[in-house]
Amino acid sequence: MRMWQRHETTTFFLLTFVISWAIWWPTAVFELDSGVMLTLGTFGPTVAALGLTTAAEGKAGLRDIWRRLWLWRVGLGWHLFSLGGTAVIVLIALWLYRLGGGGANLNFNDPSQWYLVIPIFFYVLFFSVLGEEIGWRGYALPRLQARYGSLLASLIIGFTWGTWHLPLFWLPGNFHQTIPLTLFLLQNVALAIIYTWLYNHTKGSLLIAHLFHAASNVTLGVLPVLPTDTGGDLIPLWLTVGLLSVFTIVVAILLPRTPVPLIRQP
Repeated sequence: MRMWQRHETTTFFLLTFVISWAIWWPTAVFELDSGVMLTLGTFGPTVAALGLTTAAEGKAGLRDIWRRLWLWRVGLGWHLFSLGGTAVIVLIALWLYRLGGGGANLNFNDPSQWYLVIPIFFYVLFFSVLGEEIGWRGYALPRLQARYGSLLASLIIGFTWGTWHLPLFWLPGNFHQTIPLTLFLLQNVALAIIYTWLYNHTKGSLLIAHLFHAASNVTLGVLPVLPTDTGGDLIPLWLTVGLLSVFTIVVAILLPRTPVPLIRQP
């Protein structure tokens, strides 16, 4: 066994950061046109995961990833949650915000253009989320769960995943610049626990992970929760992350004691 295979998750994290940060940091420092560069950097986790899987397991490992990407027979409830769970939490947060006297600065999108959510969803799915989830949940999660258990694995991925975004906080015009780093890290750790809950209850379905990630990103972009859509007010986002954290505590209690096993192909 090669040295990197003994520390395969650490190798994956290092390779992911090298690929993404080699693109993102120069883009941020030199204020380059960030559109294409942002997308390229986003694919660091998936490129790292596919490369390491190919090196260690060959075509058999790639077939297993492909199988989990198309694993859709997991129950209708999981599909509904993956597509609408974050939206419900955000809507409750906005209701609480208005109940407390806020809401004057909320910038809602034109409801007559609701149909635009569909192409936006697929754009986010293929040009953003596809670059991440094969890495975070497809490669890192099963390996970390096998060693540390569900909760600790989620905390490790959540913090690493949040830290991976660090260059975006210096990228001119990027929405990350309007969010406190501590709040963003808390959000990612909470979401990582929910991803693990979804993963373990859907037989390791990467399809569900992709749908949940894409729907969550679209929700935060469409509903007025980010400071760019609230006149700079962070309260809606704090309320959202707070509700997310409460839900996460419940989810953490429900995490299976026996995670989905990592399937090693011969």
